[in-house]
Amino acid sequence: MAADQELKKQATTWLVISLLSSVFCTSLCIGVGGAVFCYLATQAAEQGLVADAAAKLRWGKILTVSGSVLGLLASAISLLLHT
Repeated sequence: MAADQELKKQATTWLVISLLSSVFCTSLCIGVGGAVFCYLATQAAEQGLVADAAAKLRWGKILTVSGSVLGLLASAISLLLHT
């Protein structure tokens, strides 16, 4: 039970981070994908499917971080080209 709750807490935290990165880092498609995986991880954790929740959370984190990095790079390049 403790593993379920910890995974759900982590998935919820990463869900918020995914949504914020989607808005602020202009990585809408990848960030939303990360948010979907994090949401699915919370659902799996609620059902007690720890391995499934962990795998979905892992992909949610990967998509969130990669989307944030790509969004920041795209923003930086755009700023450099417009100056």
